[in-house]
Amino acid sequence: PRILSCVQCITKLHVEDTTSIICPTCNHSTTLPTGRVTSLPRNIRLSQETKQDIVLSKVTSTSPPPCDSCDENSPIAYCTECHDLLCSVCWQYHQGLKKSRSHSSFTLKKAQNTSRDELIKMLPSSSSSSPMCHDHDNQILDLYCQQCTIPVCVKCTIIIH
Repeated sequence: PRILSCVQCITKLHVEDTTSIICPTCNHSTTLPTGRVTSLPRNIRLSQETKQDIVLSKVTSTSPPPCDSCDENSPIAYCTECHDLLCSVCWQYHQGLKKSRSHSSFTLKKAQNTSRDELIKMLPSSSSSSPMCHDHDNQILDLYCQQCTIPVCVKCTIIIH
């Protein structure tokens, strides 16, 4: 989700090469400095909510994507700290590792039998946890780019900022 100069947010826009965007809500024109939508600042709060919706759809799906660890087997569990879907073999290994044995996780079967509100409580709170980078997986937005006036992760500072 990107923030327009009128402070409205856009979430889906497939136009890439243009000099301005007209807000669908108020018809205000926002100039794109680089001619790309990606040059607009991100709405971090909305990004976190969108990520939460993605996780909810993954863990409640009857046909989830393969295990995030081995990319082969069907997942049976979700680690709320690593944000990974895990098959039975990888989950058992994950629970045995010193670094991850204290992680909170739940089975996908439990997720499918739990209400949305209860499931949200099982996930890390986006307001209490650090905001994560939308461009780089598992990277916390812990720095600030003064030139672009946006929070960035370490990888962003090396690659873009």
